[in-house]
Amino acid sequence: MKWFPWLSSKRKQMDERIVNTQNKIYKEIYTLVMLICLLSVIVKFVALGTDTSVITEVVIMLASSLYYLIRSVSLGVYSDAVEVHDRSSKFKMSTKNIVAGSALGLGLALFFGLRSASLYADGTTQSLWYFILVFTVSLMIYAPVFLLLTFGLHMAANKASTYVNKDELE
Repeated sequence: MKWFPWLSSKRKQMDERIVNTQNKIYKEIYTLVMLICLLSVIVKFVALGTDTSVITEVVIMLASSLYYLIRSVSLGVYSDAVEVHDRSSKFKMSTKNIVAGSALGLGLALFFGLRSASLYADGTTQSLWYFILVFTVSLMIYAPVFLLLTFGLHMAANKASTYVNKDELE
């Protein structure tokens, strides 16, 4: 093994400050990649229209987020991070997830309502009716879906991470 020292199983002594700085850099890279993908999706829709395929960007964003969630739950870090957040923040993480899910559902319902009222209605009365109808139906569909995705996923991940922590302690 002395020919390939990087394959050695010996663990080197690491400075905690260096490790924390490297983790901070990795977090910044992750955020940068997410922003680049989101910007790419927005530019494609604005410049090229809705015919453009954004599957690659969506897969990158979803896969990396899902990987982070699964990895942090399997290591038991998620529940610890939630506990630290709840101790130091004014609002609990679960409350923030409920608000975020509701806001996403409301925002999407508003978007669909305004879009259908402006594109498909002929007059003011008809556009108001289309807005109310599409907004209400979209709100009933998308608000529960986003609540389930944000709050439900948070609760399931927190419970699984707590379970992993309990198993490690025993």
